[in-house]
Amino acid sequence: MELWFLNLLTQMNNYLKGKETIKTMGLMTGTSMDGLDIAIVDIKQSQGKLKPKNIIFNTILFPKKLKKQISNAVSGDETLYKPLDESLGKWMADVCQDFTSQNNISDIDLIGSHGQTVLHESDVKSVQVGNPQFLADMFEVPVIYDFRTADIKAGGTGAPLIPKADEWMFQKEDEAVIMLNIGGVANVTLLPPKGKGDILGFDTGPGMAMLDETYCSHYIEGIDIGGELAKKGFIDKEMVERWMDDPYIQKKPPKSTGRDYFGHAWINAHHEDLNLLSFEDRLANLAFFTAKTIIKGCKSFIKKWNVSEIVVSGGGSHHEQILFHLNRLLRPIQIKKTDEYGLPVDGKEAVGFALLAAAFVKDIPANIPSVTGANKNVILGELAAPAL
Repeated sequence: MELWFLNLLTQMNNYLKGKETIKTMGLMTGTSMDGLDIAIVDIKQSQGKLKPKNIIFNTILFPKKLKKQISNAVSGDETLYKPLDESLGKWMADVCQDFTSQNNISDIDLIGSHGQTVLHESDVKSVQVGNPQFLADMFEVPVIYDFRTADIKAGGTGAPLIPKADEWMFQKEDEAVIMLNIGGVANVTLLPPKGKGDILGFDTGPGMAMLDETYCSHYIEGIDIGGELAKKGFIDKEMVERWMDDPYIQKKPPKSTGRDYFGHAWINAHHEDLNLLSFEDRLANLAFFTAKTIIKGCKSFIKKWNVSEIVVSGGGSHHEQILFHLNRLLRPIQIKKTDEYGLPVDGKEAVGFALLAAAFVKDIPANIPSVTGANKNVILGELAAPAL
């Protein structure tokens, strides 16, 4: 790399490092594979913490052709990664430009782009696609991407990474809080009172991915977003208890998983059970299974701490049947949504990766070893600089 270009990058980083407020665009395409979450936030640093304000958010749904391309790549064919990296990267840049234009935003300082996960092998590697160079060139600002590799190189699982953002935004002085995100898979952050113990976090198991796969096996498109069809089904508790013996569910954290495990492959592996059920019964049992795995993941933490509330986000926060089971089985703990705290339920992870991008330019380590199992704190991400 040319010396003049390195000097320019250094100047750019120093400028952002010293800037009081960094207007950051956070981008997230999750395991639900429904679209691109875009959050634009003003990020300030205070007492070593990063805080988001003035959130502007929207989700842009994937075009059918691009969604199919993503689904095919997730199925495991690595030859599909490169063309998807290009097409997704171009599409993201275009829709982000449209989004900022529609909202009259012209002063973006930084972008944090998680990318679309097509492969996640806990402790081994994690592959996200969506070439960030298109964004860097479109907006002429640095783009931070590939957040998971640094943690894996430090001996961690590479996921989940949002617990650091949860710590900055939601940890309390005197009460324990559980942050629950229900995306394609579900993950939790267990926040003890400040200074009273290690923050924990891990993927509990299935979220919406298997429910969505099951819905799409019956209908051409769409999902049972509110859980109306799942509500009509009958629950076979003995069957669900057998499912709870799944090796991943029984594994102790730190651990992470993905749609490649709790998705089409899991459904195929359990086709004999599922074929015994009607369509609505399948949805009902998968919703109950999701709730049970979340509760199992939180059980020991709830026993240890006086948990005041569970704060839910992600697409699964709209699934009233999952929330019904959580409310019923976890009483008297309150189940709240991040909306109540001014953070859109569908935008929390996009805001989280905006915070992690700001942490990169501020030289703040953003993994949590007690969460991922890494042997040290590390700065997360790689930099894509605009072509000049």
